[in-house]
Amino acid sequence: MTVSGTDRLTRDLESLLASPQGELINSLSELVRTRIRRWAVLFFVGMAVGYPVAGRALTWIVGQEQLVPDDVSIVILQPLEIVILQLRLAAHLAIALVAIAISVEATLAVSRNEELRARMGEVDIPAIPGLAKAVLTVVAGLALAAAGLVYVIHFLLPLLLEYLHADAASIGATTTWQLSAWIGFIAGLSLGAVVGFQVPLVTLVALRGGLVKREDLTTYRRHLYFAGFVVGATLSPPDPLSMFLVAGPMLILFEVALLFDRLLP
Repeated sequence: MTVSGTDRLTRDLESLLASPQGELINSLSELVRTRIRRWAVLFFVGMAVGYPVAGRALTWIVGQEQLVPDDVSIVILQPLEIVILQLRLAAHLAIALVAIAISVEATLAVSRNEELRARMGEVDIPAIPGLAKAVLTVVAGLALAAAGLVYVIHFLLPLLLEYLHADAASIGATTTWQLSAWIGFIAGLSLGAVVGFQVPLVTLVALRGGLVKREDLTTYRRHLYFAGFVVGATLSPPDPLSMFLVAGPMLILFEVALLFDRLLP
């Protein structure tokens, strides 16, 4: 008797759900079901708080003279453009808050639940670090994110915006930037820097946690460099200088992380 594809799929799903991996997925899905309302409330609170915060952030960004080259006009093309832009920024803040809450709740649930810890051990997931190491990791991540924002606001953005303005002026065009496009460009590079500057932290955590070996990173260094330049090209204007200014710090921080891992016990 031939087993149909549907029966085989059902049997495989039942086998997966009966395994330690399936039990872990079921436990985490139960956590999501019990916390979904709380996260929804947190999202709307983030929207309510983020809307006025976004307005103040827009006022601050517009007032940064180094981000507005000479002879450049920032214009609004739609009546509701500022409102829509504030809502978009508030939504990004709310999503970030929910993501942080999910990460914290999942970590606490696993650390407090012996059954979950046992199942994670069966799945062969590295052990959760102690509280001191977790706090140190979070602080290091926030410090690197702040360093990335400082790099973008005070060095990268003024250089790129002045370059783009000079490129437009070289053909005799009048430079006028739409507010939403200008803010989107700034926000995209800022987010890219915040994420990119986490490279040394991720590298050290992966090395010290046993997720990867130093020999693997050094063997595939050229591939990692290529990936870094691809990310830089995605986040920057389509020219070699901009790509290097975005990808360069990530690659330098990657090498610094390898050096720290070599020197520190």
